[in-house]
Amino acid sequence: MTTRLLRATGEEHPERRAKSGGDLERLRRGIYADAGTWRTAGLDQRYSIRIRAAATALQGPLVFSHESALRMLGLPSLRPWPALVHVVVGPTAGGRSKGDVARHSVSVDAVDVVPVNGLLCTSPARTALDIALGRSFAEGVVVADAVFARYPGSRDDFAELLSLLPPGSRGIRRAARVLGFADPLSQSVGESWSRVVIAELGFVAPRLQAPVYLSQRCVGVVDFEWTSEGVVGEFDGSVKYKRDEYRKGRTPEQVVIDEKNREDDIRRVRKHVARWTWDDLRDRRRLDSILARAGVPRVRGR
Repeated sequence: MTTRLLRATGEEHPERRAKSGGDLERLRRGIYADAGTWRTAGLDQRYSIRIRAAATALQGPLVFSHESALRMLGLPSLRPWPALVHVVVGPTAGGRSKGDVARHSVSVDAVDVVPVNGLLCTSPARTALDIALGRSFAEGVVVADAVFARYPGSRDDFAELLSLLPPGSRGIRRAARVLGFADPLSQSVGESWSRVVIAELGFVAPRLQAPVYLSQRCVGVVDFEWTSEGVVGEFDGSVKYKRDEYRKGRTPEQVVIDEKNREDDIRRVRKHVARWTWDDLRDRRRLDSILARAGVPRVRGR
């Protein structure tokens, strides 16, 4: 809601109303949201509201990019959503940032822009490339994995956009590494980040989404498998116990029981089942120990 709209409905002092802790939340100068909606919104929804507020306030045609494009496209981010809203401006405008808006001076072809709910953002492939160029290798892999899985042909689009960059461009070598490493078989942020850490610790790359059979019956599809060593790896995020789409009508307690029964079946035909969590990824020494104890081999000569 803008100041003009609020005054048209009889509200003379929206700024004072927001400061008093009433039913308005000030998002930026002249832009407000319903305070109840804001207070109950999750982090994803709050960032979406900030993007919409920026679109309302800023002048000229806007193309949202980087993390803002990720949110608009429903793509994952390894880090929490930033305080900044990211937009692309033409090379002649200069890439200055002001307030809560980061402006990136980049030339974006019309084919690299897609409409989302009445706004424009960079295409999935262009967004993945921007993250790979400007963020860490792990962040680039997380996004590229998701983009390549959801959008057929996006790997080729990424490669073509990368090839158009001038040699020596900032982040170009990292983006090339992301392109070579990304795998659409990774099904979550945790799995993508796990692959990066496994590689950086020097372990042999695992097989992804591997089915495990017991007496010709598939007892599960595991996140990672080192087949010749008989080792299975599973990343344990919390979503499978919390979100309805993963629980499929089951209680969290039943999910735990089903997961234990599944692992018991897997252990009948595999030597080791290694499990790790977000905390093990944050302290990679812990993951190193988990994989080494399970017998995961390291790359020779490393």
